[in-house]
Amino acid sequence: MAPEIGRLESDMLFLGLTRPAMILGVTYSWFLAELLFWALYFINMTDFLVVTIGSLGTHLLGNLIMSKEPRFLEIISIWAKTNSKCTNKRFHGNTHSYDLY
Repeated sequence: MAPEIGRLESDMLFLGLTRPAMILGVTYSWFLAELLFWALYFINMTDFLVVTIGSLGTHLLGNLIMSKEPRFLEIISIWAKTNSKCTNKRFHGNTHSYDLY
């Protein structure tokens, strides 16, 4: 049976090979960020119940987000880099003060 003309077709092998490396349903960067955040919280507050419930909650939230868009954190980081506002821009001729050119 031939595919319909004008309809996009995705190959499951291509989707699998282009997906980022994941651990327990979230990307490594999300997993390491939540691990670091909850480890620092536990060191400061020493409340294991809050750490357990919070880490499960953030992991489930990440799992829900990553199921729709696996490169969510990369998209957000690129957006933040391109849309960052420099607070002292007016003092440097309307350019970012940390730009080289």
